[in-house]
Amino acid sequence: MRQPTRTAVLVLALLVCLAALPASTSAAPTATEGGALAHAAQTDCSFPASATDATGTEVTVSEEPGRIVVLQASAAQVMWELGIQDRVVGMPVRPYTEYLNGSREKTGVLNEDGSVNRERVVALDPDLVVAPNVVPNETVESLRNAGITVYKSGFPSSLASITEKVSLYGRLAGECERARSVSEAFDASVESIRENASERYNPRVFYYFFNFTAGQGTFTNEIVEAAGGRNVAAEAGVTGYRQVNLELVAERNPEVVVVTDDSAVPSGEPWNSTAAYRNDRIVRVDTNLIQQPAPRVVEPMRTLSTAFAAVENSTSTPSPTPEGETAAATPEPTPTRTVSDTVMATTTPGATPDETTPPGTTPGGTDGDGPGFGVVGALVALVGAALLVARRR
Repeated sequence: MRQPTRTAVLVLALLVCLAALPASTSAAPTATEGGALAHAAQTDCSFPASATDATGTEVTVSEEPGRIVVLQASAAQVMWELGIQDRVVGMPVRPYTEYLNGSREKTGVLNEDGSVNRERVVALDPDLVVAPNVVPNETVESLRNAGITVYKSGFPSSLASITEKVSLYGRLAGECERARSVSEAFDASVESIRENASERYNPRVFYYFFNFTAGQGTFTNEIVEAAGGRNVAAEAGVTGYRQVNLELVAERNPEVVVVTDDSAVPSGEPWNSTAAYRNDRIVRVDTNLIQQPAPRVVEPMRTLSTAFAAVENSTSTPSPTPEGETAAATPEPTPTRTVSDTVMATTTPGATPDETTPPGTTPGGTDGDGPGFGVVGALVALVGAALLVARRR
């Protein structure tokens, strides 16, 4: 049977998301991974193990889970880091998880539009299901009603949330010692990168993916800062993941532009007049690793650290744009819009549908169920994404 094009999938996602908007009324408390752990001080991995998830439910795993289903890429990566990939029976089997050895042999648990295939998950008879923030509470409850233990993750807003996630998942899976080793290695790597960057020049950086950027309250912002960059979007007061504002680009004149490797590189003005473009400082990073909040983010972080250090050593580094001046004539600014967690997770071309990529998600909470945007805004974002895919085929 002929497979649907990615553009068709995006259009389908549009219809699914818009149809779901009126019914999206549930709310849940905001929770980070580690903040929800009920027994964080426990040093052994005895069972039962309990943790309160993003739905406010205390989830109890009665015994070491032998069959685990993960509904997001970052959770899968953590399971691989914990060395228990053999216990993972279901996961997103998509291009953005292919870097995990053996992932293609697992059972795929997502539909073409990115939604959870409930029947397939139930058929796997898992002892534990780990769901991302973008999975609707209704889906979580449906799985629980089928007698399945489901833990729904909170929104990861910092690098610390990665180690908290590792510790939590290690605890629920009965792998506390391995989780501790993974977390310690991750923290040591991050600290080493921070120290290396602390004594050198910190260039102005703009992070770009599919016409979105990352601001305050995101782990992406912390990645840029830890690597030694100044995230100009965060400095300008942008919070969460938002659409690019060209006026901000012109005013802040970034010295480095970071672009995920499956996103088109922005062009035209004001980009071409920025210090980054004049000095050919556009840095590509692995989308799968930088947008999945899991231990392997240190790899693109090292790439950024090296790139930022080169700015300091460059003889052509321009002087920072004075306050109030612009790098180029500014076109009509692109309004900052927000897009819901669910829409971004199912429609960003080539991106990694995870609980980490939702433009419009701001610190202070979302559970992935509320619309968070107008119907017109959703339509604009989705159609734009579809056109981008068609243009890049």
